[in-house]
Amino acid sequence: MFALEVEYLMGRVLAAAHYDRRTVEWPPHPSRLFSALVAAYKECELGTDDRAALEWLEALPVPHIAAFPPLHNGHVRDIHEVFVPANDSNDQLKKGKGGKISLYPLVSDGIAIRRNRGERWFPAFTPQNPRVWFIWQGASGVKQHGPALQRIAESVTYLGHSMSPVRVRVRVDDSSPAPTLIPDPKGTVMLRTTSPGRLRHLEQVYELRKVNATIQPRLGRVTRYRVVREARASFPASVFRRAIAFRHVGGPCPPLESIAKLTTTVRKAVMALFPDPVPEVISGHMPDGARLQQPHLAIVPLADVGHRYADGHLMGFALWLPASAPQNVYEVLEDRLEEFQSVMLGRHGVWLVKLVNADIETRTPAGLRLVTYTKPADTWASVTPVVFGRFPKRYHVGPGKDGGKVFAELCEMIGLPRPAEVRLGPVSAFRGVPKASDFVPPSKLSDRFRAHVWVRFAQPVQGPVILGAGRYLGFGLCRPWFCGEHP
Repeated sequence: MFALEVEYLMGRVLAAAHYDRRTVEWPPHPSRLFSALVAAYKECELGTDDRAALEWLEALPVPHIAAFPPLHNGHVRDIHEVFVPANDSNDQLKKGKGGKISLYPLVSDGIAIRRNRGERWFPAFTPQNPRVWFIWQGASGVKQHGPALQRIAESVTYLGHSMSPVRVRVRVDDSSPAPTLIPDPKGTVMLRTTSPGRLRHLEQVYELRKVNATIQPRLGRVTRYRVVREARASFPASVFRRAIAFRHVGGPCPPLESIAKLTTTVRKAVMALFPDPVPEVISGHMPDGARLQQPHLAIVPLADVGHRYADGHLMGFALWLPASAPQNVYEVLEDRLEEFQSVMLGRHGVWLVKLVNADIETRTPAGLRLVTYTKPADTWASVTPVVFGRFPKRYHVGPGKDGGKVFAELCEMIGLPRPAEVRLGPVSAFRGVPKASDFVPPSKLSDRFRAHVWVRFAQPVQGPVILGAGRYLGFGLCRPWFCGEHP
């Protein structure tokens, strides 16, 4: 097997689709990658072996592609029109209104004299995984052309816009992931690919553009792909299933450390939406006031964490109901939350919120998307510290340790299997999260041990993963850990 791995070094893709300058191209088309390789070959003035490697590559069958997710599904930033100076005009005459002809002033009279402002768009997308693999199964000639192709790949600096730098390398082992896009005549995804003669065509267009810069390469070969759907495995799932999310739209924002104030206030506001008696799955108490032993409503914060510039600020909150919640209770809650617009936070003021519905969820940050907390994963790390009912044994946690009986019980409470490895610490594995000791728990949990956790299961589990004694009040919220390395 032979593959070209492309890594977006800033975790961001800036490349406009050929059919719409307002639309981001994801995944990058094989033809775009080939053009970048040709540009690197020409700029570095490489030799005949390198040219032969490109001619070999363009003649290969169309590759399979591994991109996560295979389609961006609308998760792109909003596109705004930007007017930027166009290139200087080479014309000595200009046409005005009514066909009037006049001379251009000298360029020395002002830098903007011959520069119109053109309308431009810069569509961008931040993929879950910044790596893309172009995979050729059973390609012959890898040993002969692989070294030369690696020299070219090392010289590729960006793919698409220059603001999305990349690293490209040749892979000749079996470390590439399974493809998510494969060629299929009945597929619905249209990608530009290469065919023999593409290198020669690009060279010809380059020479023609020296005379007329408006000439563009032909679109070339277009191949149909289909998305490979993963088999729906029966992953162990959390007891929490249905969720309603709100985003912060105005008013002062309390720090993440004071989530107990937010969650307890939201709980009281939600209970006020129901007439007495409040359903047990909402209040968490039996009619006689005793604590409900079955899962009930959990309220968790949604924070800006887990990326390079994360600062941990609260972006909103979510209400999770267990799978056992009656359908009519969920429908009533959903209807009455339509008008839920503010939360009174005492000295923190009024927090203005808005429901995150399906129409805007694809345009919201990852921390506000419910799928961020529900996707199957085998490794999870805490965003808010876990509050323990019992102290875990020190010799039960750490590299290769499963957390002992304490963690087995914590996972069992939310319907998950015993973890394969557990680590504790004062600091979260995610950037932007405060230390565990900085969080202020509710008074009834103030004497409990709390710590950030990193949990690995023997198989993927379906979220949300909310662990510990404070799981109904925002503590113990975890997110999938996809970096592939230990914290």
